[in-house]
Amino acid sequence: MISYVVVSLFTFIAVYLLIPVTKRWAERLGVVDRPNSRKIHSRPIPLSGGLAIYLGTNVTLFLFFDITPLHIALSWGGFILLLIGLVDDWYKSKGQDFPAWAKLIGQVASAALVYMIGIRFFGIRQFWTEEGLYLFPNWLAFIATVIWIVAFVNMINFLDGMDGLAGGITVISSLTLFTIAILRQQADVAVLAVILIGGSLAFLRHNFHPATIFLGDAGSMFLGYAIGVTSLYGAMKSATAVTFLVTILAFGVPFFDTIQVVFARLRAGIPIYHADKRHVHHRLLKTGLTQTQAVLVIYAIGIGFSILSLALYLFSS
Repeated sequence: MISYVVVSLFTFIAVYLLIPVTKRWAERLGVVDRPNSRKIHSRPIPLSGGLAIYLGTNVTLFLFFDITPLHIALSWGGFILLLIGLVDDWYKSKGQDFPAWAKLIGQVASAALVYMIGIRFFGIRQFWTEEGLYLFPNWLAFIATVIWIVAFVNMINFLDGMDGLAGGITVISSLTLFTIAILRQQADVAVLAVILIGGSLAFLRHNFHPATIFLGDAGSMFLGYAIGVTSLYGAMKSATAVTFLVTILAFGVPFFDTIQVVFARLRAGIPIYHADKRHVHHRLLKTGLTQTQAVLVIYAIGIGFSILSLALYLFSS
């Protein structure tokens, strides 16, 4: 357990030291999120938190661990999303929209890389037991893998709309992922989870209200991708339906927020990628809560989902 603390602490320090560097870079190049009618903040904020998290987590991986398919996925697949996200953030800083189809292509490419290196859906077992494995044909395994990864990428990206929200939920959900990995004796998954916790906590030091730096699309997509890859890798070790339900509940806040936003946008007849104020944090602000209060309420909901996830896992074990 001490080694997990050391790994998380090293990642925290690495990201914490990198954030001022990436912030100055973003300010110098003008890669900042400028206020508008939909935004909550009132001044330009650098969009470079994701770059610091990506660099810090990968420094930890390559300094302390052997190269594995899981590390390759996070490094190279994450790099694809980082580049696309940085381009998107550049467009955003100029008041322009980066094409949604281009972002989707990058997300699918990063998910395809995960599939090609062997982190994929192979099949699913009966609901409660690990017997009776139903093997997926290759085409179904590919589609399921891509959908899982792309869904997580966009869930965290959608959730990133308030100071401290995406980073805090990532910490809470990753802590749940870590606990389940320890119970399953999945050391590789546990290591990735504590790396995400350390990096996200360092980011939160600068991002909790009032934020001085944002994740940007580069950061939110990378965090969503890292969570998706790590959770898929862990879930496929047992591959029962209840295992995937446990994982979904661990990330209940972004999962259910995304579902309700997508349906709300479809009912309104607008594209599901069109930014609006239908997210749970916007709805809480409309009730009169402050940013900090709204974020703390969502944290509490996230903790509730995590407790439910752990309870379901223990009950089914």
